[in-house]
Amino acid sequence: MLLFLQDLRLAEKNIKEATIEQSPITDEDVSDEGTENISLINTVYEKFVFATDSQSDENPEKYFSDNALKKLQKDYEFDCDEGSCYAFYALRTEMQDSNPDTDGASKMCDIEIDRDGWYIVSYSDMGWAGKTRIKITDGKIDDYQRVSQ
Repeated sequence: MLLFLQDLRLAEKNIKEATIEQSPITDEDVSDEGTENISLINTVYEKFVFATDSQSDENPEKYFSDNALKKLQKDYEFDCDEGSCYAFYALRTEMQDSNPDTDGASKMCDIEIDRDGWYIVSYSDMGWAGKTRIKITDGKIDDYQRVSQ
């Protein structure tokens, strides 16, 4: 019985330690730069990634570095008739239809600070869970990687 109690206490300690390691970032933990970068990511998803009108009046150069814009142009899969065409859809899942088990809404769920300027963006894309890693350099999105779910 004593051995069982010791194992139980050790298990409880490990659970508490794991919980502490996974606790969410509080406002005090985020620098001003981190707050600005999170705001940038939210704005980009609102104006470009989840926008229903792909002909946004916004200037993408305000939010994306030259490196990211070149990558978005390279990832663009359709004919581009006029101007520059960008694959803003590369920052979301590859799903083309709404998840029938959901309301089909697209929305941001969480933005986690990773390291070396990277952020992990979690979202619902038409009801499908998705994650994308985004790198911010000098106040602009500089790179992105879709994370497989």
